[in-house]
Amino acid sequence: MAESCDPHFRGTEPDVQSQSPEPYSSLQESSISLQTPSPDSGPKPIRRLLSQDRVSRIVPHTDSGTVLTYCSDFVRNFLRSDYNFIASKMSVATKGKTLALDNRFRDANTWMDEKLAWSRSFRRRSMSLRYDKREVVVTNSLAGRLIRLLNQHDQLFANVLGAYMAGNIDAAQKDDALLGAGRHIRAIHRLCIPDNDRFSRDGKLLEVNR
Repeated sequence: MAESCDPHFRGTEPDVQSQSPEPYSSLQESSISLQTPSPDSGPKPIRRLLSQDRVSRIVPHTDSGTVLTYCSDFVRNFLRSDYNFIASKMSVATKGKTLALDNRFRDANTWMDEKLAWSRSFRRRSMSLRYDKREVVVTNSLAGRLIRLLNQHDQLFANVLGAYMAGNIDAAQKDDALLGAGRHIRAIHRLCIPDNDRFSRDGKLLEVNR
């Protein structure tokens, strides 16, 4: 997402002090010129607020950042489409929403720690994975916790893929681990979408009145 004035016209007014009439073609050109607005007039074109612009507008003086290294498609797509939106929402979250996010992070961290320990218990085949890098803005501590979860997702991705290639887990176990990791991270995204007034002071998401 982050981004009027009255139009003026080009042309000259007829010279009222002139004694000789102007030719018809000259008057016609002057009339056309008077009716044609300049390219700078009119409403300005709409510019889309990109997700990175959203963060800089909400937190204009944020200088904290980090470079995230990743190897999975999930993390790549999440950084492209969702991270900046979530970081901007977290930066303006009130106490109730912050409590709700904190509880969700605790559940995700517990699940991820247990699943990582499970994935490390298997012998894994050594593989050469392609890693990319992306610079991200860290708006607050919640954004930092989200980055940690993304790093843990990629650790789990490498572990279960290596264990699967070594024949120590099956495809269902591999998919269950990766889908579960993605589900916990997306749950944090969904919790960021409602506005602050949708949360009670104790961190409960309120029902929408219909």
